[in-house]
Amino acid sequence: MISHPSNTTKLQEILVQDLYRRAPLPLLLFIPILYVFYLVLADPIAARPAIRWIFLAMIGVLIPRSAAILGVERIRARLPDPRIRIGIFAGTALVLGCLLAAINILAAPVADTEELSIMVIIAAGINSIAIISMSPSLLSYLFYMAPNIASVGVAVMIGPPLQFRGVLLFLVCLNLLSLVVMATHVHVRLRKSIMLRLQVDETNETLRTANANLQHEIAERSAAESALRQRNIELETANRRIAETHVQLLQSEKLASVGQLAAGIAHEINNPLAYVHSNLGSLGRYARGMLDLLDAYGAAEGGGATGPDALRRLEHLKCAANMDLIRKDLPSLLNESSHGLARVERIVRDLREFTRIDRSGSEATDIHECIEQTLSISAHQIEAKAQLVREYGDVPLVECVPAQINQALLNLLLNAAQSNETRGTITIRTGADDDSVWIAVMDTGKGIDPAHIDRIFDPFFTTRDVGSGTGLGLSMVHCVAKQHGGRIDVDSVPGRGTVFTLWLPISAR
Repeated sequence: MISHPSNTTKLQEILVQDLYRRAPLPLLLFIPILYVFYLVLADPIAARPAIRWIFLAMIGVLIPRSAAILGVERIRARLPDPRIRIGIFAGTALVLGCLLAAINILAAPVADTEELSIMVIIAAGINSIAIISMSPSLLSYLFYMAPNIASVGVAVMIGPPLQFRGVLLFLVCLNLLSLVVMATHVHVRLRKSIMLRLQVDETNETLRTANANLQHEIAERSAAESALRQRNIELETANRRIAETHVQLLQSEKLASVGQLAAGIAHEINNPLAYVHSNLGSLGRYARGMLDLLDAYGAAEGGGATGPDALRRLEHLKCAANMDLIRKDLPSLLNESSHGLARVERIVRDLREFTRIDRSGSEATDIHECIEQTLSISAHQIEAKAQLVREYGDVPLVECVPAQINQALLNLLLNAAQSNETRGTITIRTGADDDSVWIAVMDTGKGIDPAHIDRIFDPFFTTRDVGSGTGLGLSMVHCVAKQHGGRIDVDSVPGRGTVFTLWLPISAR
């Protein structure tokens, strides 16, 4: 993580840069003024040679200070902390101010009135230079000015008498005070201005960072939305495939149910057709005997053979035709054949109503009629495993898809029949509450293992042997109940039997 400098560090860096930027001007002005000052103090220097050494010391301070100003970039690279550079600059300013103060104090007692006046003027000039080059470094400014102005006041007091000395001392003190106040005010105002600018810059930087983050977040969200849209498209495609697969599975379950019912339906149709076929054979023999007898009577009436032989032949044909048996057996044969064909017709009709091929939408349906149609086409397979008990209640018509309800009932009944290891009992009960109709299918079979009770409606789940079932029967019942806005409940006791209750809303949802 990149660490950014604080506003205080930035402020100090700006102040020291401004300090070094302003430094050449007072340096250029200070050197000629210092030379003039040296000429003015020629007599005091002769009287006190130490003043000359102080001038040489000031030159010794000015040379490295000038080099530091000219090589500011090199100094900044070597001393990156701005506080150190400000300290060096303020230190040299303090040394120069103290050296000037020493010159003023040493020269005042041996100077005449004219020289002392010139000293005061030079001090004022140095003050003007300080004002012109006023630096944001308050310490360097005060270190530079305070000793000079204070020494001028001391020089006036210890030097030769001047006219209006008190006024001059007052002006010197006022000058000192005004310069200190002005420097402090300008320095504080400048610091506030720089801090405000830094805060604005920092705020702008924060805003730029926030904008960059926002743009990055927007780009990420756009990418996420694009990925989500792509995922939704994939999910829709997957859902369509699942729906198609579900339809295929339901169709497979229907075909499996038809396969299970095929033998029973064939047996149910074959029985009436068998005795209709037998009755037709008997009717054929009866018809041939009667036709032979009628032909013989026709020949006798037409003037053909007469006499005892013809009569004996008629009697023989009459006995062969067995008219008494025909009169007795013919009505029974016709009734049996009619009933057999009616049975075939009913099976075909119930099978057609069971599938409801021509009606796939919801309609008002009699649940008892659906049950009877289902039992009609599955009676042979169910009655071979269990005794059927009907306990119908008073139920209204239900808005549903009859073909789907028939398929669900068939799966429940076949499942109940297959649960009986020996011949048992299947009880079908119906009833209604305020807004729903329920159909309960109870068996006396082996029941459901509690470990499997939560999985019986899962597609392909089965406890039967491989090849004995698809595992889709109860799953399809659950789907039918859900599509109709109802539900399927199960209550099972191992070893005693199971109750499946199908709940259907009276009105379609």
